[in-house]
Amino acid sequence: ACKYVWAHPRFSLVRKYLPEAIRSVSRPLGRVMLTDPRNHSYLQWMLLLVFVVPGLFFWAMWRHAHYGFELSTLLIYHVLRLGPRFQVFSHGHTLAHKEGHDHKGIFKKPFRSLNILGEWWCGIFYGIVPNSYSVAHMKIHHRWHNDVDDVHTNLDLDRTNINSFLIYVPRFTLYWTGISAVALFIKRKEWTLVRQQLTGMVAYYGVSALMFYWNPLFCTLYWGFCHIEGCVFLSCISYLWHAFVEESDPGNQYVNSVTILDGHDNVWNEDFHVVHHHSPGTHWTEMPAHFEANKHKYEAVTATIFRDCEQGMLIKWLFENDWDSMAKHFVDLSGKLSHEEIKALIVRRLTYIAGESGRDGKRQLEWGASDTIRNYND
Repeated sequence: ACKYVWAHPRFSLVRKYLPEAIRSVSRPLGRVMLTDPRNHSYLQWMLLLVFVVPGLFFWAMWRHAHYGFELSTLLIYHVLRLGPRFQVFSHGHTLAHKEGHDHKGIFKKPFRSLNILGEWWCGIFYGIVPNSYSVAHMKIHHRWHNDVDDVHTNLDLDRTNINSFLIYVPRFTLYWTGISAVALFIKRKEWTLVRQQLTGMVAYYGVSALMFYWNPLFCTLYWGFCHIEGCVFLSCISYLWHAFVEESDPGNQYVNSVTILDGHDNVWNEDFHVVHHHSPGTHWTEMPAHFEANKHKYEAVTATIFRDCEQGMLIKWLFENDWDSMAKHFVDLSGKLSHEEIKALIVRRLTYIAGESGRDGKRQLEWGASDTIRNYND
């Protein structure tokens, strides 16, 4: 409905001038405030996530304190918090993700104190435990790229079987809450990471406990629900992004991460997930160019690429075992594979299961904390 309204002829002038009008403000602000001015499009979403979403939360809290539970208030809050087609939700999570990756900080002097906004303020209204992206995500997921030592790997599961996802959700929940991340850091004796992860957990769950003490119902419906929501939604995304493995070359990241071209919900080029893992230093604005420059490498290994879809559609097809729909949207850059061959390729890669020794036959956790993890950059 939102897309229909936006595409209506009456909104042609709005479509033409509004985006550039916003950019005419964000660009100069970006040059003044941001470490990398190319991130200026973060600012308008930060404005929404820093002020509007928390404002709605405290409005709902005030309503609940004065009038008790109101279904209308609950629906208004969550609908507006998620946004049309989950756009506010997806930008909130992506912003925390980008912030976790940006070790230099998004903001420069004298605005560096704002560098914790994504995880420590905006993210908490979407169930994100502070420091989870900058610590657990960076030091676990991007260390092992979904191999068996990654605490939320799915490589030991048959991804064509829906029951595997039911096993995966509790596993991802342990990661999302921070429990399995802390356990792994303790096992590896990485005490600085233990402290950083626990700092975020104590802060988040401390606030949760205080809120529950004040009003259990409000805490459950407006705060705890968002944490569960993050566990479920992000477990779906995580499950999909790394669902494919080529048995003949298990460590190939062009296959192991999904790329989506012309995606329906491509937030800050997150759909180029291969580039995100394979070349994390590439700025998000340059990811399409990086893909084009290396397209021959994608073609050589029949990389996992889909076109004209989005994560939700791919997850639906995966859970339904709808290989025909998935194959129709699969991009064979060589143009040599038939529809049936693409279906067979998809199923084969989804059913690959890694043993305890991992994709490449070497369990990396046993190397020790100081060892360098294999780098797949060319």
